[in-house]
Amino acid sequence: MRWGEMSISVGMAIMAATFYGLATFTQNINPVDPGPAFYPRIVSALLFAAASIHVAVAWRAGRARAGERGPHGVGASEAGSRYALGTLVLSGVYVAVFDRVPYFVGAIGFLLALMLFAGVRRWGVLCGAALGYAAVTYYVFGRVLMVPLP
Repeated sequence: MRWGEMSISVGMAIMAATFYGLATFTQNINPVDPGPAFYPRIVSALLFAAASIHVAVAWRAGRARAGERGPHGVGASEAGSRYALGTLVLSGVYVAVFDRVPYFVGAIGFLLALMLFAGVRRWGVLCGAALGYAAVTYYVFGRVLMVPLP
C-alpha cells in the first residue's frame, strides 16, 4: 500500500470537505445568483473528488513489498510517512501565512519548498513550475474570478 500517498489524499479530502462546509458566504442582492460561495465550493468539491479518486487508485496499486527500500535506504513506508507529514506541515504553514505575505511570494515559496522536499533539484524546473503556477493562479483567481488575493 502507498501509505504516504493515501495519507496526503485523505488529508486533502478532509480539508476540502471542511472548507466546503465553511464556505457559507451569502449575498442578499440577487436571490438567483449563487453568490460568492459558489467558486470556493466548486473548487472544494473538485478537490474532494480528485483526492477520493487518488485514494482509490493508491489502494488498488497494492501493498509495497515489506523489504523494499527507498532511494535513501529508508523503508518505503517510513519514507512515505515522512513525505505525507512534511506535505501536510508545509500546507499548514502556507495556510497560516497566506494573509500575511503577498500571494506571489507565498505561492512561489510554498511550491519551491514542496518540490525541494519531494527531491526536485533542477532549478529550471523548480523556478519554471513555481513561477508558472503562481502566474496562472493569480490570473485566474485574481483577474478573471476577481477573488481578492493578498
